[in-house]
Amino acid sequence: MKLRDTHNRIAKYLRIGITDRCNLRCRYCMPAVGIDFAHRDDILSYEEIIRLSKIFACLGVDKVRLTGGEPFVRKDIAVLLRSLSDVFSKVHITTNATLLSGHFELLKEIKVEGLNISIDSLDRDRFFMITRRDSYDIVMENILKCLENKIPAKLNIVVMKGVNDMELLDFVRFGIQHNIEVRFIEAMPFNDDDGNRNVYMPATEIAALIAGEFQSLHKLNADGSSSDKYTIDGNYTLGIIPAYSRSLCSSCDRIRLTPQGELLNCLYAQTGTSLLSMVRGDKVTDNDIQQAIIDSVLLKKKSGFEEEALINKDAFRSMTTIGG
Repeated sequence: MKLRDTHNRIAKYLRIGITDRCNLRCRYCMPAVGIDFAHRDDILSYEEIIRLSKIFACLGVDKVRLTGGEPFVRKDIAVLLRSLSDVFSKVHITTNATLLSGHFELLKEIKVEGLNISIDSLDRDRFFMITRRDSYDIVMENILKCLENKIPAKLNIVVMKGVNDMELLDFVRFGIQHNIEVRFIEAMPFNDDDGNRNVYMPATEIAALIAGEFQSLHKLNADGSSSDKYTIDGNYTLGIIPAYSRSLCSSCDRIRLTPQGELLNCLYAQTGTSLLSMVRGDKVTDNDIQQAIIDSVLLKKKSGFEEEALINKDAFRSMTTIGG
């Protein structure tokens, strides 16, 4: 059985936000103070996540990515990772890398398919300005430890004009030097007052800036992933993610499960289907949940623009509640 929507896209990739808490306060993701984190009882337990994961797997989902917040702030994450590695053939994690120390053997044990490590500056002072935390040294140390331990990893950089766009070429050079893929992500101005509208830099401009220095930059054919792939000199690969210009919606195979158990079809969806209430219902069977998932995915909009048009502009939206 496959999760197909009315636009003939098949959902095979599930992103699970296991917590809305994070030990950083990145300016494009959440305010410095004032976030109302979900109460422990209002988020999915590990047992509930595993039950739902098995249902998704029966529906053809073969890739899972744990997101947050920061996934590694959640206690006993090893229990969840070991269980998910038995359910899905591909387990990925998006992390800020601050808490990776002590987990490298676990990541090798479960044969993690990949880490997406968020780092928005190679300059310690600018890193602090963006994240509001002095964690640069430990993040860089853990990135290098991933390479030493041969744990597959990519670097995610949210590009902000006037903030860190002057570092794009430095990131490309870092990627080439260490043979690690860098991926540049458009800033996403969800809210009128979060400052992201003033720093938005489109994917086309990011590519042009890189091509100005690396003239062998060549765009590859679309492969159905969330990023446009480019090569330099035919061997080094980097990515640019059009998160806000949304040029890749036609091939989207992703669905999202928030920490509060809401199934979202799109990063821009404000509402979805509550699986938390179903998984806690005494008389709700796995077949019931399976049908709810099928019905939900069937309603997936053609693009993120259609979803955004339905958003309540008065409601503040934090990436920590969406799962990235």
